[in-house]
Amino acid sequence: MAIIYAVVARGTVVLSEFSAVTGNTGAVARRILEKLPSEADSRLCFSQDRYIFHILRSDGLTFLCMANDTFGRRIPFSYLEDIHMRFMKNYGRVAHYAPAYAMNDEFSRVLHQQMEFFSSNPSADTLSRVRGEVGE
Repeated sequence: MAIIYAVVARGTVVLSEFSAVTGNTGAVARRILEKLPSEADSRLCFSQDRYIFHILRSDGLTFLCMANDTFGRRIPFSYLEDIHMRFMKNYGRVAHYAPAYAMNDEFSRVLHQQMEFFSSNPSADTLSRVRGEVGE
């Protein structure tokens, strides 16, 4: 799986997370959350060993995923945009005051399902899909 970890947070308060691997990915992600500048909406990437942490900040929340460094940037950010849309649709009203892990039981499954889809389904990459359609 190319995308192997994801978290949704408000500041340093984790609202939901999923990891497809064992290890310290959650701890590393929380350190990144602590060090993020308090800018408004933004997109950032941080490299750590053989992985890249992709960060989408929007609507006062942080959506972060970790992917293999060979996976590129386009698909992980598409994943984060999809997760952002799904999260705000379900929890937009309560996300700004919910306690830690309040959405984890339900939303960690969504993180996992979409992680598998974006990691393995070629149609998840819109640009590649359009190029394929144009080439036919």
